[in-house]
Amino acid sequence: MKIKRLNNGVRVVVVPLKGLKAVTIEVFVKIGSKYEKTGEHGLSHFLEHMAFKGTDKRATAEVVNREIDAKGASYNAETGQENTSYYIKTVRENLEWGLEMLSDIVLQPKIEAKEVVKERGVIVEELRMYSDNPAMGLSEDFYDFVFGESKIGCWDVGGKVTEIAKYNKRDVVGYRQKYLSPTKMVVVVAGDVDSWVKVETLIERYFGDYKNLKAINLPKVEVRITGRETYERIKTVEQGHFCVGVEGLRRNDDRRYALKVLEVILAGNTSSRLFNEIREKRGWAYYIHLIGDSFEETGLVGIQSGVKANKLMAAIELTVSEMINMADSVSDEEIIRAKSFIRGKTGLAMDKSDFWSQFVGDRVLLDGKLSTPEEELRRIDKVGIKEVKLLAGELFRVDKIKRMWVRAK
Repeated sequence: MKIKRLNNGVRVVVVPLKGLKAVTIEVFVKIGSKYEKTGEHGLSHFLEHMAFKGTDKRATAEVVNREIDAKGASYNAETGQENTSYYIKTVRENLEWGLEMLSDIVLQPKIEAKEVVKERGVIVEELRMYSDNPAMGLSEDFYDFVFGESKIGCWDVGGKVTEIAKYNKRDVVGYRQKYLSPTKMVVVVAGDVDSWVKVETLIERYFGDYKNLKAINLPKVEVRITGRETYERIKTVEQGHFCVGVEGLRRNDDRRYALKVLEVILAGNTSSRLFNEIREKRGWAYYIHLIGDSFEETGLVGIQSGVKANKLMAAIELTVSEMINMADSVSDEEIIRAKSFIRGKTGLAMDKSDFWSQFVGDRVLLDGKLSTPEEELRRIDKVGIKEVKLLAGELFRVDKIKRMWVRAK
């Protein structure tokens, strides 16, 4: 693998994966909710939705969808706090078609006023879906609870219903022109490609002419952590739902490898401590899983679960207790098992072209450099019990832990 920068600033990475039938083409742009100011909340996510609503070449969403379906391809897009990505996964014979299609919908969306109005309704219903289902939406609310007092940034990526309902074509187009720059864009092709040179030539053909002279630099974000320890919501639900977490590590913190091991031990698989304590031993919950991320300025480490309504507070306190006790109780055996789990899961994922496009694209866009899964696994292999215990003691302190829950009326 190597990075090539086109004349307009777009960075290109090709990941050759011999023997695969599939190829994934993914475009990453450094537009995300973390950079949204007041009056812009939710616009990164809104802009992502508009990419599939038609172009000058493909007049409507129906035309776009029909053409992609006719190829048997899969496609989607995702907006996060720091970036947005768009991908098409298809067979390698359709590589050039996929590049042309993706460049058209990402770089040439029509963004018509009537489509903006319709998509407002779609996004509002998406947000209501998450609100109605805490298992889906509570983690976004938790991000907003922990980081939402920052002066810049919409930490629940979709924004609020009241904000989305006001946006028009001018708002969406203006936000796009403000931040969509080729210098903040990475194109990744992962699969069994014929040659680097051929793929680079195709990417140059479809992405090399894009310019946006109106684009400005992203704002500098200063994160503020809430001083509150708890937040409760009361809804018509059958279960109690909760998130418990702490401020985590910055993306480039060298301790991030120890954190991965620590997270797996705590709640990262079906043999983790909290899965065993809450589900297997007590039968209180169906799911217990990790939430969290690492950003340029800070991070989040958390656990989410949905439990029996009358066991909600007990489950929260059990989770808090387990976190606090980690520094004194982590064992060598747990660390060995966690490392083996990470290595096995990563190895399985490496058989997929979309794993590679996501892995490489994120790191090139956000870190400005290439790395490989093998390099990261070697760093994880070096993690020792002392490092894990020190990190647990630093992160999982009573005065740092935040709790958020939804309970029945």
